Amino acid sequence: MHGIFFTGFGVANNMRNMTEQTAAIKQAANATATTRTELRDLRDQVERLAMLNQALWELLSERFHLTEEELERKAQEVDLRDGKADGKMTAHPLRCPQCGRVSNSRHKKCLYCGMLFEGSVFG
Repeated sequence: MHGIFFTGFGVANNMRNMTEQTAAIKQAANATATTRTELRDLRDQVERLAMLNQALWELLSERFHLTEEELERKAQEVDLRDGKADGKMTAHPLRCPQCGRVSNSRHKKCLYCGMLFEGSVFG
């Protein structure tokens, strides 16, 4: 009788552990499905933005006779606004050396006094 009690208790304990593991697996599967959906949505957004950027570039280059070199120079200028030439536009606050107020590094000039920022000088 003593052995049967402990064996029954062990089976019940194992069943509870299996139920908890099954719930954890289902939760992980749901999280994975959500992540896949979000990733697919982000990929779709990036593809759409790339297409729109290409359309905008073609319109601008046709109407204003801009060259690929001019586009590349502007891209490099914008890239340096955050203080790093890394192909990204990371925003961080920077203090204007003229008025001392804080602006976002994505802007090419101080929002308060209008001083032009120059690349990595303020990074």
